[in-house]
Amino acid sequence: MIRNPSATFFVRVQGSSMTDADIFDGDTLVVDRSLEPQLGQVIIAVVDGGLTVKRLSIKHSKVCLLAENPEYPPIELRNDQELIIWGVVTNVIHPVK
Repeated sequence: MIRNPSATFFVRVQGSSMTDADIFDGDTLVVDRSLEPQLGQVIIAVVDGGLTVKRLSIKHSKVCLLAENPEYPPIELRNDQELIIWGVVTNVIHPVK
């Protein structure tokens, strides 16, 4: 599950913006910082100081972060916004019920 131990971290999900990608509130994400983010991948990003989990996309020639839940609008980044990509989500760990 961990390909690059020195570049891998875990993050607990809070919220429901990625439920259609089978990422649920309370899940643990395995995130690899050594991977180059590619379009269509689920990433951990900081947008203007706020942490988010979204799918990386390009829309109208601009970087866009897509939720996987129709109740959440896409985040279309403006030129004055700060985006820091922390890593690529490689695995999701669900609690056993």
